Amino acid sequence: MTSTAGMKRPKDQVRAAYYDQLGVAFGKKVRARIHWIVREAKGEDILDVGCSGGLVPILLGREGKRVTGIDVSPEAIAEATSALKEEAASVQSVVMFSEANIMSFSANRQFDTVLMTEVLEHIGEPERVIQQAYTLVKPGGRLVVTVPFGVNDYADHKRTYYLKRLVEQVTPYGTIEKIERFDKWLGVTLVVQEDVQPARMLSAEEVDWLEDSFETVERMHLAEVIRLKQVNKRLEQKVQHVAEIELRMVEQSNEQVKLEHQVSEMNQQLEQLAHQYTLVLKRYEEALVSNMEVLEANEAWKSKYRSLANSKLGKVIVRYWKLRRKLSRRQARRR
Repeated sequence: MTSTAGMKRPKDQVRAAYYDQLGVAFGKKVRARIHWIVREAKGEDILDVGCSGGLVPILLGREGKRVTGIDVSPEAIAEATSALKEEAASVQSVVMFSEANIMSFSANRQFDTVLMTEVLEHIGEPERVIQQAYTLVKPGGRLVVTVPFGVNDYADHKRTYYLKRLVEQVTPYGTIEKIERFDKWLGVTLVVQEDVQPARMLSAEEVDWLEDSFETVERMHLAEVIRLKQVNKRLEQKVQHVAEIELRMVEQSNEQVKLEHQVSEMNQQLEQLAHQYTLVLKRYEEALVSNMEVLEANEAWKSKYRSLANSKLGKVIVRYWKLRRKLSRRQARRR
């Protein structure tokens, strides 16, 4: 068995949901239920049992009704009191909150309407609580009850409600005036009578209403199943897409490693070519220096030749060799 030691009561998110902080669609559903409760709170003096964060008492206080909100949770009362401080003085003057248990609560008066919204599902023996609430309602006053409709397995829910159980629990104390369903919530308005009577069974009209509600809720579940299947299909497609992307990333990574290896080889080749080029350049520079020396020596010989050719002896020698070449050509023609 799972231990519940240290388990805390979950924070009521009705106020956050009412103001769309938990999603617009959910907020719309919550407002439909809250506004129905407010409309069913008839009279001037209202008691809200299990008021949680104080949303309903404050809404009623804005209409000028005198409202007392009680809750067993000190955190809930602290939240409600804090929210009330944000309201106008006219609202603060007619709304009060108190940390109290309905079984020991004493107001020294009876109320026009007693609200018990999302309370009974948290209680192991709700009949006692309903009986106590009955004593706090004026004869002819109203008891307004809402509970989750159908399976709603939160940790602190002790029972599941459909219509039959709720009718059996409340009808000893009055006549059911209204039955409403808000998405997956069930609401009942009871006009309280002075004498307690035996609980009654469901009427034929109520059975028809219940069957219609079952069909509506079942269609809601089927629509949700279809939606979840579509979401799952899109999720599978996204997972497949991610897998394809990851595969491409692996391939690209392998290609990158390959390219990096090729670049490394090319760098090595470039280093070798650069070394060879350095050697060739060095040899070229050495050859160039050697050629420069030869050219300088050649220029020196040319200078000496010109000097010798321009001297008297040189001119004689030049004429001598010119004469020798002419004689050689004549002899060659005679032959």
